[in-house]
Parts: sequence; structure tokens; C-alpha cells
Amino acid sequence: MSQILRIGQQVTAASSRMECSVREFLGGGGQGEVYRAALSDRAVALKWYLPACATPHQRSSLGFLIRTGPPTDRLLWPLELATAANVPGFGYIMPLREPRFHGISGLMKRRIDPSFRVLTMAGFELAHSFLHLHSKGLCYRDISFGNVFLDPATGGILICDNDNVSVDGDTAGGILGTPRFMAPEIVRGDSLPSIQTDLFSLAVLLFYLSWRSTVSICPP
Repeated sequence: MSQILRIGQQVTAASSRMECSVREFLGGGGQGEVYRAALSDRAVALKWYLPACATPHQRSSLGFLIRTGPPTDRLLWPLELATAANVPGFGYIMPLREPRFHGISGLMKRRIDPSFRVLTMAGFELAHSFLHLHSKGLCYRDISFGNVFLDPATGGILICDNDNVSVDGDTAGGILGTPRFMAPEIVRGDSLPSIQTDLFSLAVLLFYLSWRSTVSICPP
């Protein structure tokens, strides 16, 4: 159940000054809560940060990402900052994930059973999407099951939680990654997330996809 914003509450998009209405609580995590919302007549997603995460650095990082724009439409990129009267902190508006996309964790648990061709296409799209991101000098920092969604009919992918993206080499803090996907040098404390450590995490994710595709071809 929502703890920050109430259903029907209005928040204001920072640059366009348009009103955005909260419609449904979708879920929460360590950084904040995500809602389905309506920006004018457009369905969008709204992430609102918990007070401890609504830092000046996070706000500045979001502003940079919004100005930079998405490297590809496969990334559910921040569109605008958002504020609300009588609610501390801030959030941001991003595209809403279509229902046809399912979490990769559901794939691992066999809740969806795509074909080998679909999984191959998903692997290609993942690699291509992160290539676009890295070509902009940006690193994702947290490639894992929880941040990638798959269309089991086509192999199309969507990548969420792009508010953690940073400039490669940025040492100002931020998320370090997810256990089992983090590069060894990050786990040891020898390095911070970078494009190179992204590639390690991507390789782990592609390994899981390749394992799952083998299961699809040769079921037990």
C-alpha cells in the first residue's frame, strides 16, 4: 500500500508545469515508490523518492539525464522532474511499461516460456541497448534481473530504473549493483561501477538467458 502519495493526488511536472494525476500504486523498493499516473491524457509512470534518497545529488543527476535524453527507446528514461504541494522531496515521470513486457525473473522461474528465437532476439536487443548507452559515455551501474523486461512473443526488451545511470568514471556515489551480477572488483572494493563493470554484469545476464534458451530447446 502506498506510503507517500495518495490516489488522485496531483503532482506538477517541473519543466512543462503540467499537472500529473496519481492513478494506481504499482510497487515500492529501496529508493522509493512507483505509480501509474496520467499526464494530461497520457498514461505515464511516476517514481517518488523516499526522503533519504531525495538528495540534491540525485536531483542533479536526474536533471542531467533529462537534458541528455534516452540513448534508445528501449530505456524507460526520465522525462521530467516532479514535485507536489505539501509532500517533501521529489520524483520523476517516465514512460509506462506496456503489459506485454514481463520481468526476466519470471523467465527464470518459468512463469513465461518464450522460444529459443525469442530469447536470442532478447539477448541481441540487450547488447544493442547497452551499446547505445555506453557510446554516450554513460554506465548503467546495476544490470540485473530486476531491471529488464521481456516481451515473450517477440523478444523485445525494456530497461527500467535508469535514474541510477551516471557518467562513466563518476565517483560521486550511487548504487553499486546487485549481488551475483556485480563485477569482482566492485565486490572487493577496488573499483566503482563503470562501463567495463557493466559489461561483466551484462555477460552474467546473457549467461542466464543462454541457459534458459538451452532449457527451451532441451526441456528436462
